[in-house]
Amino acid sequence: MPQGPSTHAIHGQNQRGARPVTYPIYQTAAFAVESNDAYEHIGDYGSDDYFYTRYDNPTLRNVSQKLAQLEHAEECLLFASGMTAITTVLMTLLQAGDTIAASRALYGGTLQFLRDFAPRYGFHTILLADDQLYDLERHAPQAKVVYFESPVNPRTDCLSIRRVVEAARRIGALVVKDNTFATPINQNPLDLGVDLVIHSATKYIGGHSDVTAGAVLGSRERLLPIFTARKVFGGIPSPHDAFLLDRSLKTLELRMAQHNASALALAQFLETMPQVRQVLYPGLPASPSYPVAQEQMRGFGGMLCIELDSLKAAKTLCDRLCVVLNVAHLGGPETMVSLPALTSHAALTPDELQRARLTPGMVRISVGLENTEDLIEDFRQALAFIV
Repeated sequence: MPQGPSTHAIHGQNQRGARPVTYPIYQTAAFAVESNDAYEHIGDYGSDDYFYTRYDNPTLRNVSQKLAQLEHAEECLLFASGMTAITTVLMTLLQAGDTIAASRALYGGTLQFLRDFAPRYGFHTILLADDQLYDLERHAPQAKVVYFESPVNPRTDCLSIRRVVEAARRIGALVVKDNTFATPINQNPLDLGVDLVIHSATKYIGGHSDVTAGAVLGSRERLLPIFTARKVFGGIPSPHDAFLLDRSLKTLELRMAQHNASALALAQFLETMPQVRQVLYPGLPASPSYPVAQEQMRGFGGMLCIELDSLKAAKTLCDRLCVVLNVAHLGGPETMVSLPALTSHAALTPDELQRARLTPGMVRISVGLENTEDLIEDFRQALAFIV
């Protein structure tokens, strides 16, 4: 039957025979159904029927399946940011009156949530030193959830995942671990007994400094209530964000190999510089984290942290770098530096910074994909201004 111009403009042809090399962007807010009977599955997790992008979307599902394979997980859920993933998980797992045992050394945004927002929902937080996380029966026997990072932001200290899991099992707690610094290329915590793994996909998984997203991975059973919460809270990335993540996953293994190699070379160089008080990188044999990292990691990552004598010295270094960017971000192709006391952990009090073992002179370095010799020379010339 003849159709009007608006009908033609709205309903284009469906290229069922097309085979695009790149998975298409399903840039739509909602999906039509063939029959009203399809709505019987509107709340099903992983349903083959799509209804609304806030529930799920094929472009997101494509990335989720890839990430699940990389992280050795049964399922994966994508979120609009790493913090959206973290807060949705904790607000789903915990109820008023429950206790979470967490490391004192975490990303500043996570610590701020635990300090300022968790009490509003009736969650009790116990912050523990690394060795205390191995003895939860003594320090947090009532904990329902144990939360930690390894390597830790920004010091890159490594906790024994196996020992934290063993301690949590003895008190019947769930274990949630942020794996952002390691990526699934360098470390798979689920293989060591962790219940849920979280990523700020904004970082290495996105890898190009152009997308904000998060991910939560684990068993289907663990993720089902989180899927329900995501629908309600609405913290889902756009189809275009998922498309960018799909683009990035294709080179993740290659990128991480270079991040690993360049970070180790830069750390070894910085060890020789008199202006640097200490270099924190789990790939250095002198690092206290080296034995643990060797046990549970395949690569040591692209993040390192150095300590200078003062905040003034740290500012001077960052201001004098030419190739390296001074930016509160990490995981991209660009090498980036930031001062945790002024950026990622700026919301912490001096006492909280001290308990997290962060000093004003610490510089977090995200080693990118530039030629390694150029990075070394850039740090060499910048350090020369510190007297």
